[in-house]
Amino acid sequence: MSLPPLRPYGLGGGVGRGLGVGSDLGVDVGVGVGVAVAVGVAVAVAVSVGVAVAVAVGVGEAVGVGVGVPRPDGDTRT
Repeated sequence: MSLPPLRPYGLGGGVGRGLGVGSDLGVDVGVGVGVAVAVGVAVAVAVSVGVAVAVAVGVGEAVGVGVGVPRPDGDTRT
């Protein structure tokens, strides 16, 4: 599985959106919670602009699920 380029908001959102799930900024604001650095399952919850939950499976493969938090440009895609 090839992962998309990471966005400047954080590491979690890029991988989550790459699999077609999660909100754009909601997962990004998780400050990279979706990036696993060890084999296994890592679950983290971020409370910031919105609540984002990113579940990382394996090394660097993650799915993100977040709330519909608007991006700075006003885009509210989820």
